[in-house]
This record gives sequence, structure tokens and C-alpha cells, in this order.
Amino acid sequence: MLIQYLNKRYEVIQKMKTTDVLDLYLAKDLSDDAQNLCTVVCVSDREVARKLILVTTKKNTSMAFKDLQESFNIEGKYYVVFRYAKGETLQQALRDHTYSLKERLLLMKNIFGQLLLLNLPECFVYEVLRKDNIVVDETLEIGFHYFFTEIDYYWQVEEKNCLHRIHELVQELFQKELSEKSVRELTEFSKNLAQGRFMDIWGCYEAYNGLFEHLTLEKADQKIRPGRIWWRAWDAFLKKIPALKAVLAVLLILASGIYLLLHLPNPVLSEDGITFEQIGTLEIQEQEE
Repeated sequence: MLIQYLNKRYEVIQKMKTTDVLDLYLAKDLSDDAQNLCTVVCVSDREVARKLILVTTKKNTSMAFKDLQESFNIEGKYYVVFRYAKGETLQQALRDHTYSLKERLLLMKNIFGQLLLLNLPECFVYEVLRKDNIVVDETLEIGFHYFFTEIDYYWQVEEKNCLHRIHELVQELFQKELSEKSVRELTEFSKNLAQGRFMDIWGCYEAYNGLFEHLTLEKADQKIRPGRIWWRAWDAFLKKIPALKAVLAVLLILASGIYLLLHLPNPVLSEDGITFEQIGTLEIQEQEE
């Protein structure tokens, strides 16, 4: 199947989704030498198309919204083309990989960064803040899928709904630390999100960025460590291991010396000096003159 509009040609690779109001395709951009992948949504419902025009045309959206490639009408149907992000979804990445705390902190920072960089309309912010719509590559950079999963809710989305989605991601990424209350800064940040203390995503990002810098930059010369007393005691013990090793090495050398003195054949002192009467099973006798 080929979707063609003016000098643009999109070769459909597979149909990804069909609903009462739209079809979603994975396609290849034949107009581009690189033939990059993209997602193409075909909206057949005129009322839905009329609403989507307000958030999916270059005229009505920010120039920073680079993932939105173009939109057009063909034979009474409204088409929107988005860049397709390559990589694992966040859901797959968290299932298949074990990320350190610093890596997860960076993941969340990159999610914020991509949201702000693209300056997405609120409905798309709410849409992409799902584990199966966030894409992670090998360098922990972030991309988004636009699959119109909750299109019926688009027109009701407010910023508080997006902040709720961010809170869900924080809970998912830092589940261990939050359940153990082992990193005070994360616990406070999550609590502030849950209590609605951030007015908008930018304010939420500023708070998180301060947390990120404190945990990763200001403490760059030390490990991010849990705050509970038994964890601190364990860390203190680990730090003393090198000194304990040195003491044990000295004690081992002394013990070895004492053992050698007590168990190896010893020379016998005589008036003429040092003599050896026996070496192993060999008995030494002095020759009589």
C-alpha cells in the first residue's frame, strides 16, 4: 500500500492499529534517501479530524515539535505523519535490563528533557508518558511513539493529568528506593508530586533537575547511598575493609614466623658455636680424632 501526497510517498509496511475513527500504519518514507520509518495515522471520522487539526498541523503547533513531520487531507481523510523512534520501549528496557540508580536518574532527566525540547501539546504529553510509548536507546536517550492510544481523552487533558503520569513514572523507575525510603531526596520529590505541589511540568522539572544534580554531580566523588542506619553502618564497614586487610596481613606474617620458630629444626648452641645434630632423617655425628 502506498500513501501519496504531492511529492511525498509513504510505503506502508504494516497496519499497527484499527479503531472506529482511525487506522495507524508503520511506513517507510520513500521521499527521503534514508527511507526512515514513520507512523502514519489515517483519521476517517470528520469530528475527530477537526479536533486533531488544532494539535497536528505545523501552523498550530510549535516549530520545536520535530516528531510531527506533516499532515494532509486525501479524499476526505486526514493523515498525520510522525517520526518513528527506534529502540526498546521503557517497559521492555526495565524488564530486560538492570539499571543502576544513576542510570535511572538519567533516564528520568532525559524524559523531562525530551518533553520540554519538543514542546508537545498537552494531549501528546499525556499520550507519550506511558511505558510502552517511551523509547530508550543504548545511550539512554529518549524518543516517543505516537500511537493515539487514548485519543478519546485528548480533549479533556489538563496539566495536572500529565503531572500524574510523571508521578507514575517516578514510582516505576525508583520503586526500590521509594519503598525502602533509602534516598531522602527521591522520597520528598515523589511526595510533592503526589500532593500536587508542582504547578506545571516546568516547575516539576526544575525540582527534579536540582535533585539530579545533587545526587549525581555534587556527590560525584562518592556513591549514592541509602539513608537508613543499617545501610550506613554497612557502608562504614565496607570502607574499613582495606585497613582490616592490612592488619590481617601483618598478623598472618607474625603467626607464620612463630610457627616456623616452633616447628622447624632449630640449631643447637654449643661452646664451639652452632652445631646441627640432625637434619630431617639424617643424623649428623662428629668424627672422633
